[in-house]
Amino acid sequence: MVPPPREPWYRRLTASPRYMVLAIAGVLIVGGGAVFGIVQLTGDDEAGSAGQETQGTGGGASAGTQDGDRGGPRRAAVNPANVTVAVLNGTTVPGLAASIGDRVEQLGFQLGTVANGPDQGQQRAESVVMFTPGAKREAAVVSRKLGIPQREPADPASQGLAGNATVVVIAGADRTQ
Repeated sequence: MVPPPREPWYRRLTASPRYMVLAIAGVLIVGGGAVFGIVQLTGDDEAGSAGQETQGTGGGASAGTQDGDRGGPRRAAVNPANVTVAVLNGTTVPGLAASIGDRVEQLGFQLGTVANGPDQGQQRAESVVMFTPGAKREAAVVSRKLGIPQREPADPASQGLAGNATVVVIAGADRTQ
């Protein structure tokens, strides 16, 4: 004797509310994980600077196109060739600024002044990326590419040593290892 035909899986699934809730929860969890993964992989590296005012740093493309989703200006990507970076040695280790300066050039940035930091008598523990007014986005790119998480506005002494550079890297003891 032939057993009666079995109901298809989708009808059995909808027959019990418990299975339906589990199926929906599973789809939501997997979908949420997929969306999170995609956002992390394709996310903007400078998302924290979305609300800042854009000022030109010389030679770069201007940010004039409209972003259809938000209605605000869409910024052009920072071109490393248009960013001048000064490197100051904040330690007593000779040649540290020069070696970081070589790395700056390898990354495609314009190398500005390479010199000792403003307070050579005191060794800086951590490296810092400083920026002149209007160059916060450029500093974020330099910071990310060099792996220096600390950023702050340039102080007058460092800015004076940096000359015409828009971004100043002060090398600390953390770069000597």
